[in-house]
Amino acid sequence: MEQSGQPQAAPLDQQQANLLLAVANLARRAKVGANNFYWIAALSVINSVISASNGSVSFVVGLGATQIVDALANAFAVEAPDGALIFKGIGIVLSVLISAVFALFGFFAGKMHRWAFITGMIFYALDALLLLLFQDWIGFLFHLYFLWGLWNGLQALAQLQKLAPPAQTVSDFPQNIGAP
Repeated sequence: MEQSGQPQAAPLDQQQANLLLAVANLARRAKVGANNFYWIAALSVINSVISASNGSVSFVVGLGATQIVDALANAFAVEAPDGALIFKGIGIVLSVLISAVFALFGFFAGKMHRWAFITGMIFYALDALLLLLFQDWIGFLFHLYFLWGLWNGLQALAQLQKLAPPAQTVSDFPQNIGAP
């Protein structure tokens, strides 16, 4: 038998193996939930680009807020044809900024921050109410579906945090100031 000079890990017992498997599964489910924010953001930007280029298709998962921005930009472009490019450009920039907020929720939710799931879900639920206000029933139903996916990610994160306590944070800030 060849010795590599590195210590050999002790074999896991069945209980430890099951715990590691459960943690990995919950982490995967939380990441899948967090990734919904990326889909929402990306499809909203695509919808805005399609709208700015006078396309006739859109994704129902996109944000109602960006659809309102797109509609206003298109309305201003029709009223002032000389500034149409500027209005549509401003519309796309605003839509990208709104979508970037959801991408940030995805980033922080993917880093297992509970606040990102909760805050993002609140904003997405408010966006669903916009769709309900405009009677976009299919868009509203897809919002509910994605909210369910986000909820599942949040629930997985909560279970994960119960199983695995948060890691100790390392700080450069002195911890013993004023201690005798």
